[in-house]
Amino acid sequence: KALLGFGWAADDLKDTKGALVPWLELADRDMNDAAALEARIAVPYAYTKLGAYAQAFDRYQVAIASFEIEHKALDESIAAIRAGKLVDALIVHNPGEEMGWFWSMQDVPEMPHAGHLVPVLAQHEFQEAFKNYRDLLFLGRNLAEWREKLAVFDEMLATKKKAYAERLPVVLERAGALGIERVKKQREALAEEIQKGMDAADGFAFADARELALLGRVEAVRREIAKGGDEADLAPARERLRLASGALTWQLGAAQTDRIWQAKKDLQAIDAQIAEAERRYAALAEAQRDEPARFDAFAARIAALRPRLDVLIPRVAQLTQEQQEAVQGIAVAELQRQQERLGVYATQARFAVAQLVDRAYVRQETDHAAARP
Repeated sequence: KALLGFGWAADDLKDTKGALVPWLELADRDMNDAAALEARIAVPYAYTKLGAYAQAFDRYQVAIASFEIEHKALDESIAAIRAGKLVDALIVHNPGEEMGWFWSMQDVPEMPHAGHLVPVLAQHEFQEAFKNYRDLLFLGRNLAEWREKLAVFDEMLATKKKAYAERLPVVLERAGALGIERVKKQREALAEEIQKGMDAADGFAFADARELALLGRVEAVRREIAKGGDEADLAPARERLRLASGALTWQLGAAQTDRIWQAKKDLQAIDAQIAEAERRYAALAEAQRDEPARFDAFAARIAALRPRLDVLIPRVAQLTQEQQEAVQGIAVAELQRQQERLGVYATQARFAVAQLVDRAYVRQETDHAAARP
């Protein structure tokens, strides 16, 4: 545009030769640029002003031919766009799953006369429309994936229901076999024994296995000595028995406090385990009551989603098709504007050629008239 404007500025200053310099440079560039197209007819215009009519005529003819070629090329591009090649190629050459403006176009698609697409792709209107098209594609894929997942969810739910139906009776049977009530009775009996031992305060109730064995031996010795009556020979044995029995009684009494504390601690642990067992049994009972309802609720949600997806998927597909047509329409409209611009330039070039031909004819007639006697 700067070269074109520089040439027209020079022409306004009556410097036609100076205008030719940027125009000649510009006329050899890609015709996809509007300034290059205008330079194609600006050059012969300048030659006409300079009186180089033959060069102007040739340049106009070249411009008209190039305009016709470009017009045909634009027709091919428009046909390709209307066939969906532009949108498909943009998706293939610029992959990406994300929605919105985070996606960017990196490569111009391979199409006939891809250079026509550069001004099209640069338009904000086209970019916005294509973004919406990609968003609809993303939404359509997402809905299709969800419809496929519903079948998986059905299978998962059926598997869980079957596993629940098979395992719950077994678990309940095991829980019942534990006999929580029986354990609680045993706990109460144990607590009564601990209390009796505390009331007796002699430590015998908290004796361990070794001490119980010693107590048994002491009692057995006492019975044997008792069989001997008051015989003097048994006096030493009675004394040793008294000392042994007293030492054992003292030992049991000394350990009683610690053993009572440990017994209460063990009783608390039993209470905690019974409470945990009751909690788990209650959870099993709750699951037996609530899980079938939860399964039914999940099944109802899955069943409700399927018809919604069946409605949304074709609707999104229809909107996607409409948006693709809108994207193609924007691109086609831009190329048609280029064709209209070519038509204007071609008409101007043909009119200029007609003027040159007319001028040459008038000059020829004038020369012939002057040559007659």
